[in-house]
Amino acid sequence: MSITGSYDLTSNENYGEWLSKLGVKADSVERLVAAKPHLEIAHNGDKVEVKTVAGEKSFTNTITLGQDSKTTLPGGIEYTINLNLSGSTLKGTWKLADKSGSAQVDFTASGATQIMTFEGVTAKRIYARK
Repeated sequence: MSITGSYDLTSNENYGEWLSKLGVKADSVERLVAAKPHLEIAHNGDKVEVKTVAGEKSFTNTITLGQDSKTTLPGGIEYTINLNLSGSTLKGTWKLADKSGSAQVDFTASGATQIMTFEGVTAKRIYARK
């Protein structure tokens, strides 16, 4: 199954707790949890491009599979991610300053589930495919 497509966030599980555990300030956590981003994902060879649109703001991250890739979260939070693609699952690790954890995105015909773990806190973000 292709991971290329458009996705709209439909729900979060433990996302606020995960952000707080990372040390994100409370006002930013509130804003990030409330946001309902739209993603445009394009996969070509060893590159995955993710364009995120939230309200009037948008940004694009390009991930090179199997390599550390510098990326940015809303609000300008920079981190490094290293993902591999196996079938319809992106899986790997992320690092933000001295903190690190696991990351996974499972794609299906109906959408995608993003799973992030840090120090025992697992967050899920559920997206519907458009």
